[in-house]
Amino acid sequence: MTTLRVATINVHSFCKPLYFSNNISQLISILQPLNLDVIAVQEMQNNDKWKDFCQRLSLPFSAYGPEDGAFCNGIASRYAIRSYSVQKTNFFCKGGVRSVLHCCLDGVENLTFAITHLDHLDEDTRLHQIKQFNPYEHNIDILMGDMNALTREDYSDNYYRDIVVAKRKKSNWESAHFDLTQLITHEWNYQDAFKTINPTFQDEQIATCSYGTRIDYVYIHPRINNHWNLTSCSIIDTKGATDHNVVFAEFQQLSR
Repeated sequence: MTTLRVATINVHSFCKPLYFSNNISQLISILQPLNLDVIAVQEMQNNDKWKDFCQRLSLPFSAYGPEDGAFCNGIASRYAIRSYSVQKTNFFCKGGVRSVLHCCLDGVENLTFAITHLDHLDEDTRLHQIKQFNPYEHNIDILMGDMNALTREDYSDNYYRDIVVAKRKKSNWESAHFDLTQLITHEWNYQDAFKTINPTFQDEQIATCSYGTRIDYVYIHPRINNHWNLTSCSIIDTKGATDHNVVFAEFQQLSR
């Protein structure tokens, strides 16, 4: 294996927003051309929809967790899952219990994956969650998921004022914060895969959710560069199949 193609997507419980119809066929039409090796999924449940989704993407190996709750994470892979574990938050969260799924795959050497979906209401809660999960201490190489967190450099001043701040104020949401993404990139030294490949992209070019902001990420730890080289990363429009876009990243294995 010399190429690794990964993606992360919040599938909205495999229901199309507003219509609540099955969105699997539409998602498959978008994801299948990517020829994925690994996909990280948020807001899924272990049911026939999940099994159908994995089968139609030709990803025969999967893991998920936790068993209970609406915010389950899943991973589907072309390669057998060597080991996996699930860690849940152990404190009260107004937005619900959250978790992280750790996973190692056969045939994908020197990589440990983690998938999470953090709180949608409050940055302090998200910080509490990610610090408890602590991907840095757990030697996570690729951290993926719906972080519900913003990066200031994603937005021009006008876009930030008119779209990010104005929409939040109108909807009576929390004000914009950047503490979580700064913790991951500045203190833990993870690289933001999308920004690494697309450093000048801003505003509409970076949106991963219907509110015009980027909240879904693929982060990579610097030590990954000893074995794998990030060659591309893009945001792929899901055309309303779910309320998030796909973040897709491709890696090339370095010769020994």
